[in-house]
Amino acid sequence: MGDTFEQKLEDSLTYQIDYTANFNKSFRRAFQNTNISTELTPDEFFILYIIKHEPHVSQASIARALFKGKAHVGKILNELEKKEYIQRESMPNSTATYNKLLPKGEAVIDKGRIPLENSIKVLEKAFTKEELSLFISFLKRYRESLGSIITVKLK
Repeated sequence: MGDTFEQKLEDSLTYQIDYTANFNKSFRRAFQNTNISTELTPDEFFILYIIKHEPHVSQASIARALFKGKAHVGKILNELEKKEYIQRESMPNSTATYNKLLPKGEAVIDKGRIPLENSIKVLEKAFTKEELSLFISFLKRYRESLGSIITVKLK
């Protein structure tokens, strides 16, 4: 007898990539709720993390990093401002704004810093730099191969 449907599925590259992407999303939610805050979504925390390290980052850049639309990111920023995690301020001599972390935002970043750094260390121990580089190159080649079949646009 041949492989079962489930075995064939589990041995499929596309299934494993989809499974890993879904696992990663579930991991982010569980990690967020366990180690950082149940008041924030993983996207909200990631935005705070970005702002902490790059206060003048554009809404468009945040949107690209999250694979979300600019309008969606704008709603998240409005919510973070309403919850008093950030304050949006005008840039001098410009119509642009930047996002400033407020004490509540700083506190949640500080709380999440150690668990986040520890999780990164776990991954660094699991893979060598060469393995990670190779893995990333395989993922890029996978996307390029799919992109040769049909044009895909991410947000």
